[in-house]
Amino acid sequence: MKEGVSVIVCCYNSSLRIVKTLEYLAAQTIKNIGCEIVLVDNASADDTGTVAASIWAGLQPNGIAFTIVSEPKPGLSNARLKGILAATYEYLVFCDDDNWLDENYIQNVYRLFKEEPEVGIIGGFGTAVFENAQQKPFWFDTFHQSYAVGLEPGETAMVDTVYGAGIAIRKSVLENVTQKYPMFLDDRKEKELSAGGDSELCGRVRLSGYKILYTPLLTFRHYITSTRLTWAYLKKLHIGFAKSHLVLNLYNEALTSTSQQLPSLYWLKKALYYWGIYLKYWPRHYLAYRTTEGTNEEIHHITWKNIGLNYFAYNFKTSQIYSKVVDLKKNSDV
Repeated sequence: MKEGVSVIVCCYNSSLRIVKTLEYLAAQTIKNIGCEIVLVDNASADDTGTVAASIWAGLQPNGIAFTIVSEPKPGLSNARLKGILAATYEYLVFCDDDNWLDENYIQNVYRLFKEEPEVGIIGGFGTAVFENAQQKPFWFDTFHQSYAVGLEPGETAMVDTVYGAGIAIRKSVLENVTQKYPMFLDDRKEKELSAGGDSELCGRVRLSGYKILYTPLLTFRHYITSTRLTWAYLKKLHIGFAKSHLVLNLYNEALTSTSQQLPSLYWLKKALYYWGIYLKYWPRHYLAYRTTEGTNEEIHHITWKNIGLNYFAYNFKTSQIYSKVVDLKKNSDV
């Protein structure tokens, strides 16, 4: 595998967002390392590819190759797979089309992977940039993590998971943890706000024996449009998070337990537990949010409800997925 950094930018109807993203990538400080940008046009209905090619030609950054590939099958996971196949370097950075990476991002990714051979994934610190700062909701700071941004950078540390925005991973590790079983969770697909793919990837990397590093040395700005700053949008996000809970919980079980199988009727017990607390607190929660938006009570309400529904939906498949997760752990190369 060639040493260097491949930045994969997955785009869906991104013509209005991609300009700033490419400008920040072109401004990267690159010293004595191989670097490329792989832009994946994921079933866009606008002229994303044409706009991106024109912008990059005008920027003409030194030492950074630029390639556009097409992925007709909608979905972030499909777009990332196409980008991975097209990437030529060992270190991958997944840059969303609304992420503006600071000038030292790529150089720091390369250095940190070289210095930390036991690290399989690195995540950074994002700050919010609003399309219209005056439209920032009063509840945003309470739920900022839902938008993959932080309020304080914190310190460099080994963690269990990091945001998918700006995430960096070793290509060899990624290929190893995905070659036996496809991922069980999907990330966003067109207008669907499914979630959990990045957290599942972190779970697989941990199962394989590698560590996950968070560091504020990797900083980026996350551009957030006004259409995403509505309470209805945030609730859809949390429904997506809730639906990913079951699978992510199975990874935690496998990481912390020595058991090769789940207890009998595990899925039913979990479903009843979450529906139990949903029903127990429903009157109190409903009174708290029926006349106003922006309450923790409503988010708890929809989270518990959808986690419970998901356990009912998966039912006996829960044990089948756990068996595969345990198998991934047993077949770890590290």
